[in-house]
Amino acid sequence: MDVTDVRGLLGLLLVDGSLVLYRSPSGGYIQLTITAGIRESAFLEDKVAEFRTFFPTTAQINTYKTPRRANGKQTQVLRFRCSTNKLRPVYNLLYPAGERQITQPVLDLLGAKAAAWCWAESADIGKRGGAKLTRVGNTLAEAMRLHAWLQVLTGAKGEVKLCRKRPQISYTPQEAVKVREALIQYAPPSRIHLFTGDVPDVSAIRSAR
Repeated sequence: MDVTDVRGLLGLLLVDGSLVLYRSPSGGYIQLTITAGIRESAFLEDKVAEFRTFFPTTAQINTYKTPRRANGKQTQVLRFRCSTNKLRPVYNLLYPAGERQITQPVLDLLGAKAAAWCWAESADIGKRGGAKLTRVGNTLAEAMRLHAWLQVLTGAKGEVKLCRKRPQISYTPQEAVKVREALIQYAPPSRIHLFTGDVPDVSAIRSAR
């Protein structure tokens, strides 16, 4: 992969997706896994389509059931999985020292398209137009880096805080509009409502899967 491919995949996977390093005598490989609930099938297909623009693969989205819980119930989940050593540069940047982190060197490589994937991934739009991002890293330091990066790209200033020991970024209605207007041209089709403020038509954004 060239630099453009690595940047594209970093932007897609910045706040979602798992990369696992498997070692072997021949050198090992990286396994990418992206999961989604059944109702998020269209968004998962958007992400897989984006992935394929940077890394062509025949890997497909599959359905599987989680292990049975104590009450005997299982959950049906969608999963896209791809294994290759060519993802190692992406792994090394997203998992410095083997732990997933949102780092400044990675953010410095990324622009508005990556920010749009971040917004599409976890933006929760309130009734009055405010918004909060919940997938912003595991620590306050990561969330603060992400907030500063988004502010540079969109001009919007939010508030970084902890909620149930997890960081999140909150935006007032006025600041959320700045984010949406700056990033809407990069919005994934299935999550366009998070950028326009419109109420989504569920039947229109759910795939035929």
